[in-house]
Amino acid sequence: MLTSIAVSAQIIIFHPVKVPADVNEHFLNVELNYSKKTAQAAVDNGELQTWALLQHTNPEPDGFNYMWVNVYKDIKSATSGPGWWSNSKEVLGVESSVLSSGFGELEMGRRYIYKQDIELPATGAASYVILNFTESDKVDTHIKELRKYVLPHFKKEMNDNGMIGFGVATKVTPQGKDVATMMTYDFYDTLTNAMIHLSGGGVISGLPMDKITNISWTMRPLMKIVDSTVPK
Repeated sequence: MLTSIAVSAQIIIFHPVKVPADVNEHFLNVELNYSKKTAQAAVDNGELQTWALLQHTNPEPDGFNYMWVNVYKDIKSATSGPGWWSNSKEVLGVESSVLSSGFGELEMGRRYIYKQDIELPATGAASYVILNFTESDKVDTHIKELRKYVLPHFKKEMNDNGMIGFGVATKVTPQGKDVATMMTYDFYDTLTNAMIHLSGGGVISGLPMDKITNISWTMRPLMKIVDSTVPK
């Protein structure tokens, strides 16, 4: 269970992957029994802040169905060294090359890197997260309005609507035409409460929409939190 993808963090890296059904069991075994333990060691020594594995609840027939999330305290931590996953030999006694074998041709998407701008810290354990992406060119305006109007409203209403946490992050890379510029994330305790949010109810009710510049969301995947590391 994920308390928060971004606990006191600055850099969030999303890495989607397409896992075929015939290797799904093997994939989960490696991720939950090996990758997570290696990531937890990295969290414990300060190299990493959070690792999580998310599963898409409604993927396209031939689309990405899982996503890795890695959170670092800053850009330097996110770009220094060979990466925490290369320490599996030291942590588990197993070479990283062994752990990455037996999957056939896993299709991995490119990494999407974001800088956290707003965080409403988690109040408990979350089971689902809504990832909201936009290609808006009014990011500065959105950040100001989200901080002024949405953050205090969510903070007041979240406990009564199953919301566990909330955050806003802006794109670091890739940048360019037809790519997201900003994203928000909403943590929830249950699938039901997350779906109520997506339908425009729950914590969304009562927002002063007349004061908030419209945000056109290009994608809003609902992800199940399969597992995550424990904060240090």
